[in-house]
Amino acid sequence: MRIVALTFHDVEEAPGRSPSSNGEGFYRVTLHQLETLLTQLRRLGYQTASSRQFRAWQQGQHALPERTVVLTFDDGYAGHFELVAPLLLRYRFSGTFFVAPGLVGRPGYMHWDQLRRLIFLGMEIGSHGLTHRSLSALSRADLAQELVHAKRMLEEQLGVTVRAIAAPGGFWNRAVARAVAQAGYEAAWVSTIGTNGLETNPLALRRVVVRQPFSAEQVVTMVEGWQPAFWWAASQQHLIRLLKRTLGIYGYEQLKRRLVPSA
Repeated sequence: MRIVALTFHDVEEAPGRSPSSNGEGFYRVTLHQLETLLTQLRRLGYQTASSRQFRAWQQGQHALPERTVVLTFDDGYAGHFELVAPLLLRYRFSGTFFVAPGLVGRPGYMHWDQLRRLIFLGMEIGSHGLTHRSLSALSRADLAQELVHAKRMLEEQLGVTVRAIAAPGGFWNRAVARAVAQAGYEAAWVSTIGTNGLETNPLALRRVVVRQPFSAEQVVTMVEGWQPAFWWAASQQHLIRLLKRTLGIYGYEQLKRRLVPSA
């Protein structure tokens, strides 16, 4: 049994009408696009699992339906509460929302009371680092602070145990994995494209990022496990990483804005 986890970032009601102006257009989808995807998944008989439920399945403590998908939402945008949560409830789906406490309450981001309501509605909250910095670029001391303080702040504010983290920007290495385990996390989701099974390293769980140009059909083919779709997505990701190394982050961002003006 192989399970695909999907990653979403900012969600806007309609093009140019996002409740948050912070998200990049390259990773932003509309509410209609998200609903189109959820409709197809529901028609195919898929059910959702949270990060916590997935880990329980890996540990042999929880059974999952044969057609299971994990839906994750990064960054804690205001639209996740205003737009995404009602849609998930309508389809009887759940989501795992990865939040950086340092961004909570800022314009365009969720507030603590909204995060508490998400938990009440059956959603899971995970860490996205304290300040959304790239974890692999931090010193050992800064990395520990970013991980430990984020977990502690979320738990104190929300009254739940935070067990999962998603790496900001997908930046990850073995040193980060060790620090994550030492900070008390049980699951770490990165941006490596692929499926997850019982044998998958819980500190390097794979996700598929949903971005522009959006195609619900293409996303569904990956959820269904069609390998050519994974090869194509992995090739795109490899090209992006190559451009980042060659041009540098600043040069890559400038190129991306030329190719995708709304990014």
